[in-house]
Amino acid sequence: MTFQINAWLDHPEPKLTISDKASGMTLLEWQGAQLNRLLDKGGLVAADFHHGSDSEQQALARELFLLCCQD
Repeated sequence: MTFQINAWLDHPEPKLTISDKASGMTLLEWQGAQLNRLLDKGGLVAADFHHGSDSEQQALARELFLLCCQD
């Protein structure tokens, strides 16, 4: 399964989603207070979401799934 990360962290209402690239189905979503808490704690850093290689993005998606399990 290949993941697609969509991060809108600099918008007035930030949002982060991970979806299955083939189907487009959303698998994980953070927004509002939950996302702000993760940003404030340092669990998410905006610089991590700048365009990287596909393998870097897949590794980041795996880390985000693990982060979701800790929350």
